Amino acid sequence: MEQALVFASIVLGVAVAFELENLNRVLRSDKVKWHWAQPSFALFILLSIIAYWWGAASQPDRTISFAEFMPVMFQLVMLVLLAAVSLPDKVGDEGVDLAEYYQTNRRYMWILVSLYFWSIHLGYLGHVVTTSDSVWDVLRRAGPDTLFGLLFLAMIFAERWRWVALGFACVALSPAVWAARTLG
Repeated sequence: MEQALVFASIVLGVAVAFELENLNRVLRSDKVKWHWAQPSFALFILLSIIAYWWGAASQPDRTISFAEFMPVMFQLVMLVLLAAVSLPDKVGDEGVDLAEYYQTNRRYMWILVSLYFWSIHLGYLGHVVTTSDSVWDVLRRAGPDTLFGLLFLAMIFAERWRWVALGFACVALSPAVWAARTLG
């Protein structure tokens, strides 16, 4: 796993570099019309990258085959693409409106989030189903994460700002849920 962890760390480092470079570009421009949704999405992606790396780094002695690494590679690619789109990569002479940027890119962004999430969650669901004693145990263990996955799918279609805000309010719970799991 050590070589896979080094490789994943490099790929995730590139993702963070994309996001920070775009953040620098947006912050330095005086032609940005600010809106809360896109910076919120960018923060969510940054926290997702950190959580993914943290989870991988917590298992350095685990062995992994090439076939087991392929889904990991898919997830890394999704995170790089998400980091690249999380903030505008250019601010032209006409400027950029972050509300318009969000609405223009929301389907693409949330499809990527959904692909990333479900590529992880389907494996977890398989594990939960095979190690649970009852349907209730499956629901208890996998239900909350499954609801987050359904929320990510719903965000693809959330066009009105009130629905986007509600979705982000729910998404904001995910780092808290993740942090609570790591405390135990």
